[in-house]
Amino acid sequence: MKKFITLLASILLLLTFHQNADAATKKDLRIYSLIIDRFMNANDANNKHIHNEKDNTLPYGGDLNGVINKMDYIKKMGFNTIHLSPVFEKDQNDYLGYKVKNYNTIDDVYGGEKQFKKMIKLAHNKKMKVIVDIPSTVTEGYTETNDTKMNDFQRAYFKDMKIIDLKNSNNQKKFKTSVTQFVDKYNIDGVSMYVMQDGIDAKAIFPENVETIAILNEDINVTGFKHIQKLATTKAIANAFKTTDQDIPKKYEMNELLASDNFFMPRFTNYAANENMFPGTRIKQLMSYLMVQKMPISMTYGTEIAMNGDKAPDIHQLLDFRVDKEVIEYLEVTSGVYKKYNEMFDGKSEVIYNNEGNQLIYFDTNKVDFIYNINNTSKATNIKLDSNRVPKDKMLSGLLIGDRIHYKDNKFSLITNREEAELYAVVKNQGFNNGYLIAAGAIIILFTLFIIGATRNRKRYIANQQNNQK
Repeated sequence: MKKFITLLASILLLLTFHQNADAATKKDLRIYSLIIDRFMNANDANNKHIHNEKDNTLPYGGDLNGVINKMDYIKKMGFNTIHLSPVFEKDQNDYLGYKVKNYNTIDDVYGGEKQFKKMIKLAHNKKMKVIVDIPSTVTEGYTETNDTKMNDFQRAYFKDMKIIDLKNSNNQKKFKTSVTQFVDKYNIDGVSMYVMQDGIDAKAIFPENVETIAILNEDINVTGFKHIQKLATTKAIANAFKTTDQDIPKKYEMNELLASDNFFMPRFTNYAANENMFPGTRIKQLMSYLMVQKMPISMTYGTEIAMNGDKAPDIHQLLDFRVDKEVIEYLEVTSGVYKKYNEMFDGKSEVIYNNEGNQLIYFDTNKVDFIYNINNTSKATNIKLDSNRVPKDKMLSGLLIGDRIHYKDNKFSLITNREEAELYAVVKNQGFNNGYLIAAGAIIILFTLFIIGATRNRKRYIANQQNNQK
């Protein structure tokens, strides 16, 4: 019996070897954005001074040890970059980390310099990047600006706090030196900023050898940043997936970072809840779409458990790792497929169909072409492609659900149920998979031989027993 099981395992291994051998890691930013205090408290020793008393505006005690302990959790969902809220020494009652007291010190509440270095080293060992959000709060040696552009969340949080004038040359020089020393000392992969002043140039305040991200409010323009999260685009994505039958954006700027929310705006789940839609399905549709994009994308912590809220501190709840894992498992499977077939991100992509929530993206590569079909509508859809788009000697092999579509009646019919997404590989029409048929036949034959052998052995055993009794 053991030999039989071993033989079956060997056959299955041979069947999957070729697929796994070509798997590779995509280098585009897939960002998991978290607030350290609200992620996980793994060390009570560094926050003994915290007495929350159920006041959600005060710190909970989350720390870098918690990020270390849950790094595999983040990576398994398909993220290759961890985006941290500010890590610097701050006001004791500040849970977000933007009320900075000293840009030269890692806050002991988070675990201090030792745990910060440990976290970065572990992330790099796991082939993950670390990006830290940099505040622009005035500390000693900086002058303030009187021209900020904050949204309602930021105004409620910062109140009368002073913001650095990052268009002042002296401030720029001092700030860039500080950030550069921080990046070099801890081997940081990137920095980000919630920009609240118009006309900021990243090259004047940040080192140029790392990823730089600007997270913008309305009516703010910046230059020099490698990636920009625009509020208008963020809202457009959230509105597209909050319910069914909504227009999905067709084009983005090349340097955009795509997301559905951030630390200073309502949660994506809140958009869906206001439409009386089931959050789990909405999040799965959203993330399936974002993760197939060729540009950097970001998901705020807690989205995977449908964290809700329309104002602080509700939008910054403590992450509950004990909730239903339906969305988490979906992210793991879906991101695994995208990683396995990441050649689709090479070459060109084009939206070839876009109609009120149903969108097709064609990925044209030098190896295998792919078609992503997201049906974010309230009904089943059937999109027909002719041989001008897909050669008739090809077939569409589904990688997420498993649909297989052949050329029939002069077309390929891409049928999907409501609120469903499929990724097709455009491959040679081989009909049935001969390898699997051979393997299946071999398994049946081996199993039959096993049964015959076991039956004969049983008969011999019974005969021997009867002879011994005589």
